[in-house]
Amino acid sequence: MTGALRTRRGKEGLGGALAGLMAVWAFAGVIGVYGGGVDFGPVVTARLPWESPVLAGTALLLAVAVPMSVAAGLVWRRSRSGPVALLAAGLLLVAWILVQILFIRTFSWLQPVCFGYGFVVAWLGAASRGWS
Repeated sequence: MTGALRTRRGKEGLGGALAGLMAVWAFAGVIGVYGGGVDFGPVVTARLPWESPVLAGTALLLAVAVPMSVAAGLVWRRSRSGPVALLAAGLLLVAWILVQILFIRTFSWLQPVCFGYGFVVAWLGAASRGWS
């Protein structure tokens, strides 16, 4: 294995690990929202579409938890689609944070952390494919 290939696989592996970790966090968030353990409060809940925390949890599931899980799984299986899945999942996380800010109009320290996290996952996917 050449050094460049080893570096690309290392970036892909790190991206897969980060995607897997984010998937776990996102699923925990979904469970918290569905189970009532995560309370948005009346102001934020009023800003949700149809004032529905369940819809917010479902959006988190579809926009973050599932794509990150798929990306992590593809990387773990060493699929050729792994880097593209990392890129897509990372960009979806970035988009999720932007949409979240537009809807709830409230700041949390988690938003910039997750925004940057999404960019890192996306970059690792692109870099492991040789696109960066």
